[in-house]
Amino acid sequence: MATRPYLRPRGGNTYLCSFHYQQHYAIHTSSPVSKNSISIVHPVHHRIRYKKNQLQPAYKDILNTPKWDPRSHLFKPQYTQQSRVEEHYNTTVAPDLLLANFVHNEAVIPGRKRQEWDGSSPYHINRPRRSPAGSAVETPDIKPRMFNNVPGLNAIWVHAFVREAVRVNQERTLPTMVMMQQITGKKPRPVYSKSTVMSWRLRKNMMVGAKVKIQGPDMYQFFATLVEIVLPRIKDFKGIENTSGDMFGNISFGLEPADVKLFPEVEGNPELWPNLAGFHITLVTSAQTDPEARTMLSALGLPFVGRERLHNVPSFEALEAIDRKRGIVYSY
Repeated sequence: MATRPYLRPRGGNTYLCSFHYQQHYAIHTSSPVSKNSISIVHPVHHRIRYKKNQLQPAYKDILNTPKWDPRSHLFKPQYTQQSRVEEHYNTTVAPDLLLANFVHNEAVIPGRKRQEWDGSSPYHINRPRRSPAGSAVETPDIKPRMFNNVPGLNAIWVHAFVREAVRVNQERTLPTMVMMQQITGKKPRPVYSKSTVMSWRLRKNMMVGAKVKIQGPDMYQFFATLVEIVLPRIKDFKGIENTSGDMFGNISFGLEPADVKLFPEVEGNPELWPNLAGFHITLVTSAQTDPEARTMLSALGLPFVGRERLHNVPSFEALEAIDRKRGIVYSY
């Protein structure tokens, strides 16, 4: 009885033989897959080869058209309207910030770095470096203000903590996530607890809140709604404290549940949101210091109040001492 000859699928990676030989002598190889074939190795990729010479003359260039071209079949329109806040920043705020912060012949101002041990003790060998003087963490260097590092708004983080999720049920977080998605236009992510606190009835890995990161056109839309609609309607709101900041150009503040009701998405259907939670909003900027970030945000319409607190900003005497070492002397 003659056996069946070996069968090789077109472009495949596995040789198939008769049933008798397949049980004991199945052979696998890593031969290259041809272009117009179907791979049988997991994961299966269906490779389709277009015969461009058989296409109509009007459709020959479709496959080579980039995705950003409207003529491409993969084109996805994204920006359908111009952001007024972004346009105001690009045309007015950014040039003014560059003019106000620019200093001729400005040098790099080193930040606070970890200090080396003096080696006076044998225990200093292989010991981690000491913390920076006057700070618990290292601070980055302040680079000269140029056209490529003008302070700007990069992202907005919105975080919500739901108390009823800990006291009653974790499912109380779901309406808050839907509300955040309705306001921001982005899908939020749940926040889980990292530790167990018995006095608070808090267990580890409990869903206690939600957070979302906003960028692009949705970020400017949320910022405009916050500055022009929500904050002016808060009765006891006088402004954001000048002490809010993390020394690296990020500004944070909070909204009470009564303030969240002022968003148009919530105010239009109040019966859909019986249990509201407050928001913690963090404005992530590209500013090197907090005063520069507050200046940029105030130019976009965000009010600040209180005494200014300077962090990681050199005084005039320090700048004058640096110039004196470089041979520059000022006459007053």
